[in-house]
Amino acid sequence: MASLVYLKHKNGTTYVYENVSYWDKKSKKPKSKRKCIGHLDPETGTVQPNGMRGGNQKNITTKSEKEPPKCFTYSCGVSSLLDKVCADIGLGHILKRSFPNDWDAILTCAYYLVSEGQALSRAEKWSRQAVTPYGTVLADQRISELLIRITPELVQGFFSAWLEHNSCDRYYCMDITSVSSYSEMNEFVSYGYNRDKEKLPQVNLLMVSGHTSRLPLFFRAMPGSIHDVSTMGESLKRFDLVDAKRLHMVMDKGFYSEDNVDAMYRRHMRFLVGVPFTTSLSLDAAERHRNDEMVSYRHYCNVLGEELYADTELIKWKGHRCYLHVYFDSIKAALDEKKFSHRVLMEYEELCSGSTVKEHQKDYERFFTVKETPKRGRKVEYNQEAIDACRKNSVGWLVLATNDVKDPVEALEIYRMKDTIEKHFDDLKNDLDMKRLRIHSSAAMDGRLFIQYIALILSSQIKNIMNEAGWFKSHNMQEVIDEMKSLRVVSVEGKRKPIYTTTTAFQREIIELFGLNIG
Repeated sequence: MASLVYLKHKNGTTYVYENVSYWDKKSKKPKSKRKCIGHLDPETGTVQPNGMRGGNQKNITTKSEKEPPKCFTYSCGVSSLLDKVCADIGLGHILKRSFPNDWDAILTCAYYLVSEGQALSRAEKWSRQAVTPYGTVLADQRISELLIRITPELVQGFFSAWLEHNSCDRYYCMDITSVSSYSEMNEFVSYGYNRDKEKLPQVNLLMVSGHTSRLPLFFRAMPGSIHDVSTMGESLKRFDLVDAKRLHMVMDKGFYSEDNVDAMYRRHMRFLVGVPFTTSLSLDAAERHRNDEMVSYRHYCNVLGEELYADTELIKWKGHRCYLHVYFDSIKAALDEKKFSHRVLMEYEELCSGSTVKEHQKDYERFFTVKETPKRGRKVEYNQEAIDACRKNSVGWLVLATNDVKDPVEALEIYRMKDTIEKHFDDLKNDLDMKRLRIHSSAAMDGRLFIQYIALILSSQIKNIMNEAGWFKSHNMQEVIDEMKSLRVVSVEGKRKPIYTTTTAFQREIIELFGLNIG
């Protein structure tokens, strides 16, 4: 196997040697041969062949002189890793079918985001020094044109094929997040409830992830002013492209509404949704089970290491069968009690100071009475009866509604697995340059979000493999990516086989874990 060895001379020059390992039959020992092929350019980091030292170049060459072979050095480690991941999950094949003219540019941009996590405007410089699916430099102008060519019709075609490819997923977890933006010309950007508590206009992103594959399967962008419960109608229409019998939506309390549950029943979809304690359905369920001695060992169970009390009742939802799973966690109740008390105190101070928050309006009306007089001004009093009722019926309690899962332990296990999508959102914002959206037109925004989504699929699969191998006890994904960045390939003119730099011990572990074919 040929590799490169770098040796720094005392004159400060780093010389590059081609190192070829072989087995000596006489001594019965491994040996190696080294041949100097050039030196390392300190400014560009590229290998300069012998006889190409800038000012030392000969200006006059004779016919008998041979021009030194040209050498090209590229970063190849991250691309090799992502090529393998992409092939293993079938992503590359589906992209080629859905975007026959642009799949290689899309993947190159996604590779850049996984590798560098910076703005796409810097991808051109990176593509000059890296092996990419595009095969050459991806100019900034080409990227701008690419974003506009990624149309909603092509994206929808990709989703259809991607969902079908991952049909082994029985459960689909849905959630929504907000991404802040500086743009004022994008019609999707507007003010709304910002989940990161930032005072900026935003775009809302709805995402669906697979329970089995632990991969993002679908996303769509929505105006920032739309709430979670308002997104279900159109999103369910999008899912008509998948056999409804295979769908089992898992959603948190933000998606619960009577209309949304009705819509899922009409489409014969299976669902599991958290029921908020602003509804009589959950409040009455908690009250019934408290009177039924919920805190007893016949209801005690362990769910993913979490010990709590659980019970189930079968109800009718407008003629349909519906299971209500009711849970009480005494440890969580103590924590919720502290959070609830802090929340009430904070809202009391907001009312007293007049600095009210729109999202807290329901709590103001429920937990306080406010009197305004010309002489004494504003007087705020606690509605102790309402506060006690809320504390008694919601703190430490959880209610899930489902038309399919009968066992409360299994239902809560499935519901807890939706944490996967929350991790996807965290990766999207913190690792893949999506904390701020810098795109100004809605057409370009669709393309930018799709590339971000492809990058998220790749990074999610890397983490899935690392998690299965138990690597997160000692490593994180960024360490793996950074380690693979230093692996380089040198292509020497006249040599068919490329030469790789000598791999480190950690790189060899990564190569083995992911099954890479390098060298």
